[in-house]
Amino acid sequence: MLCKISYSLIFSLVLVFYNTTVNAFSVDKGQLYNAQNQPIVLQGVNWFGFETQDHVVHGLWARNWQDMIGQIKTAGFNAVRLPFCPGTLQGVTPGAIDAQQNPDLQGLDSLQLLDKVIAELDKQGLYILLDHHRPDCKAISNLWYTDSYSEAQWLEDLSFVAQRYAGISHVIGIDLKNEPHGEATWGTGNVATDWNTAAEKAAAAVLAVNPHLLIFVEGVENNPQCSGAINHWWGGNLEPQACHPLAIPADKLVFSPHVYGPDVYAQDYFQAADFPENLPAIWDAHFGYLAAQGQAVVPGEFGGHYAPGSADQQWQDAFVSYLLNKNMRSFFYWSWNPNSGDTGGILNDDWQTLREDKLTLLRRLMTTDNSNTSEPVTEPVTDPAPETDPQTPPVTTPDFDSLIQNGTCAARYQIRSQWQQGMVVQVEIYNTGTQALSPWQLNWQFPADLRIDNYWNIALQNQNSLSAIPLAWNNMIPAGGKIEFGLQLGFAQAPTHLFLQPDLSCGQQQSTPEIPPLTDSRYTQGHADGIAYCQQNPAACGLSQCQDDSARYHPDSGALYLPQVQLTGHAEQGWEVHMQQHNGLFELRAILPVE
Repeated sequence: MLCKISYSLIFSLVLVFYNTTVNAFSVDKGQLYNAQNQPIVLQGVNWFGFETQDHVVHGLWARNWQDMIGQIKTAGFNAVRLPFCPGTLQGVTPGAIDAQQNPDLQGLDSLQLLDKVIAELDKQGLYILLDHHRPDCKAISNLWYTDSYSEAQWLEDLSFVAQRYAGISHVIGIDLKNEPHGEATWGTGNVATDWNTAAEKAAAAVLAVNPHLLIFVEGVENNPQCSGAINHWWGGNLEPQACHPLAIPADKLVFSPHVYGPDVYAQDYFQAADFPENLPAIWDAHFGYLAAQGQAVVPGEFGGHYAPGSADQQWQDAFVSYLLNKNMRSFFYWSWNPNSGDTGGILNDDWQTLREDKLTLLRRLMTTDNSNTSEPVTEPVTDPAPETDPQTPPVTTPDFDSLIQNGTCAARYQIRSQWQQGMVVQVEIYNTGTQALSPWQLNWQFPADLRIDNYWNIALQNQNSLSAIPLAWNNMIPAGGKIEFGLQLGFAQAPTHLFLQPDLSCGQQQSTPEIPPLTDSRYTQGHADGIAYCQQNPAACGLSQCQDDSARYHPDSGALYLPQVQLTGHAEQGWEVHMQQHNGLFELRAILPVE
């Protein structure tokens, strides 16, 4: 904690000297305002990475960081939600930065990088929402504290970032905790789980050191009281606010629900005959009623792959229409990054080009009114000395290396970027034939000296060998086309081999993996391999009754959440549960006896 204090003192002196004008943001009748009492509309995007074990925004393995920020602005966004984790605040060594493309970031620790990114966003006139995302930099926790991260530490970290960036004029607020869910409650009287009272403590701590900020509060998931029966998203249930209002100053409070569509999880109401016309009433109940009462409501996350003709495209179109109809124009879209498995990003997988269809959708919410934009700061905030020439030297893209070919289906890879203890590898599987191929699967032996720190556009199975399998949206390789996926690898020493004994299959059903020993009478929470097992008891329901149950694999936690199907009778018989991946989740396809 001493290093935090010393950094805070130094940084505060710099900010006071170079940027003495600080906005006091406020809320009135649902509208956000700056210190000049001008209305603000946040047209934002999430750029994640500081909340991961890389401890830096993602994509810097592929391009220059300032170029990335410039593109966010030219794409039409005026705000960025920056997720972070406590580990980043400790000034640790970051990963996943290409030195050739980002020479000015070399030697900086994670906190210095956070300072630098925030300063550049501020310089470019982009508002910044800081988001306390993951307490352990690995997974989203149910509550604001864990066994290894106390409430006191949480409050200290929130106060630390609030005070550290008090001199940055475009830091508009703090999202106190990302996606309370599971055991998190609201208004039950249980201080160990009541998110509303924890949020009140956090708001008081933040405003005590930085009264200029807005306080963004998400909802919970489910609640035993004052909450409807229709399923809610993590952080998306603000119904209990009607019964137990937050004791946070009204002129500082912003409600920030998270809400998603079929690409993230197949809620029952997505299957309704009147979908998507049934959605506005659900959104009204979950959080929209607050906007109707004159409260500020800014969705902190929504998004999806937005594939043409898909249910997710229908959902996103409907949600944007809903926001317009309710005059809720402020938002933060998930995400800028393409390496979000459930949703993809505004950027394509090349980390360069833009998804123009998604931007066309979001421009329905965006406005050209100058009162909703901010002029860039003319001088750097934290570095008064002129920097070296930021011109990025030309980067030569390496050629692809052939991996394996199987008929008209072939795989190849290239190392997109490499640093001292890591690299990013792009893999392409392409179809040279005249007919589409589906499904596909790439298997290989994984060298012992490597680890996978991140991956995108695939699901991974880890049994006797490592297997990359498709997601629902890239299951088919069109004739003459290709699919791409990425791996971020870590190592102590640069490896000599990346893929050992590769095996590729396309257009053929894969054999069912060998069933492990049956050891539990309930569903397992094993790897996301499409298969789960139970012991002894046959299902109380037949296939026709069970096949519509679903289970969610959440990439942040690495756990497979399985349906609670009651199994009874015939204790001597073993049963296997077949799960099929679909739209980022696993659907229960059959409960069958083990032969």
